[in-house]
Amino acid sequence: MSNNPQAKIITVFNEKGGSGKTTTTCQLAGTLGIRGYDVLVADLDPQESSAKWLAQRGGVNFKATSWTGHRYGENLNAQLETQSTKHEIIVLDCAPSVEQPATWQALLVSDLVIIPTKLNPPDIAALHAAKLLVKKAIEMSGRKIPARVVPVAARMHMTDDRKAVGDLLADTAFPVLTQRGDRKNREVVSLGDRKAYTRSMLIGATAHSLRGSEDSVREIEEMVDAILNILGLPDTAAATEGQS
Repeated sequence: MSNNPQAKIITVFNEKGGSGKTTTTCQLAGTLGIRGYDVLVADLDPQESSAKWLAQRGGVNFKATSWTGHRYGENLNAQLETQSTKHEIIVLDCAPSVEQPATWQALLVSDLVIIPTKLNPPDIAALHAAKLLVKKAIEMSGRKIPARVVPVAARMHMTDDRKAVGDLLADTAFPVLTQRGDRKNREVVSLGDRKAYTRSMLIGATAHSLRGSEDSVREIEEMVDAILNILGLPDTAAATEGQS
């Protein structure tokens, strides 16, 4: 695959299961779809959690296309190159292991790597392996692949969570995703452990489809704004068309 495919490729991965990869993938991809981007969700996990999410209710509630990329094995990147000519953004939901060949292939062609993590000790410890793999991909590809950590926490105001985020912020090689704006005043972008995310999965949608999910929607929108900023893309696909 060339270093500049048509589609921007976002890889969502972590070493540890239950870190929020599929939730992050689907809320991110669905919101990009709502904003008018042509989005492909590439499920690289044999469990096909993302594919099942998008397929709920016949797929009518999700504004993105599903693709079970894990089935292509060693031919993944060749298939991704084909898919990149058909979509504007591809979001890859990786299996929970840094040893998966598909994860390694995905990292090599990524335009952005997102590493969601919960803030308990086992999850924080697992970040080390994920960061090492990203570092190796950067060295092997010769590309400066941006990587961002996204905290997933039940109560970000708790002392333990604030300390964990402070420790994450200290690692400047793998920054925590922050909101756009003045660098000195940027706030951390995080996803809460909210019922709205689980409920939206049951109807094959994002939290936007649910009543009373304003806090969840705000979190998702902040994440999408920050990610589009890193990728150099406008807030909506309509803005892209206006620039052409």
